[in-house]
Amino acid sequence: MVGYSGGGDTGGDDWANGVLVEGCSCHNLEQSETGMWALEGFPARYGPGTVYNLTLTIADSGVTDAADPAAAGGFLLRVTNGSFAGGDGFWTGDSGRLLSHNADSNDRRNWTVTWTAPDEGTGDAVLTVYFNVVNGENGNDAGDGWTRLVAVSLGTPQALEDEKGIHELGVSLKQYWIGLIGIAITLVFVLLAYIVLRGGGECQLPRLTKSSSRSPAAS
Repeated sequence: MVGYSGGGDTGGDDWANGVLVEGCSCHNLEQSETGMWALEGFPARYGPGTVYNLTLTIADSGVTDAADPAAAGGFLLRVTNGSFAGGDGFWTGDSGRLLSHNADSNDRRNWTVTWTAPDEGTGDAVLTVYFNVVNGENGNDAGDGWTRLVAVSLGTPQALEDEKGIHELGVSLKQYWIGLIGIAITLVFVLLAYIVLRGGGECQLPRLTKSSSRSPAAS
């Protein structure tokens, strides 16, 4: 994720869009299977308009640091709702929905940033994190490792659009009542048919049996 593991520039919409699509492939084509992270402060359910301090700590057991590393790591955050606050050591874009380290803060593997939750009725906030642990050998190589993770903070449901009256849908009041009367008449006929069929099935003629006559016994 760092432009160069030796401390190249980072940031910019083109760079961020490339990371979101391809990951940190400028360092290693494949995502690391040994990346480790801790994300603190991102709430399971946010309070509308609340300001949160998010702390990201990263590591990768598959990365061996150089003897005199020029850089240590970097990250890119993207959130669907709410906004990040920039400052020294960070780059922001897309109206605050993107935030990353810059060349002044790639010498560490721990950062704290500020996120302001969206207003009530906005919906959930999905946070995507790309981070890169680099060996600091002043170049992009297979010794660097990157990882992607996703977290969700639940919010209040989005407000439904105002319900429209029947007349706003192009149906006149007369047509509305004619339709209701037609449905009622249909239901009445269905009910009558059911009663007739059910009654006819239960009305059965008595079965006639031939009685046998017996001769009186001779006395």
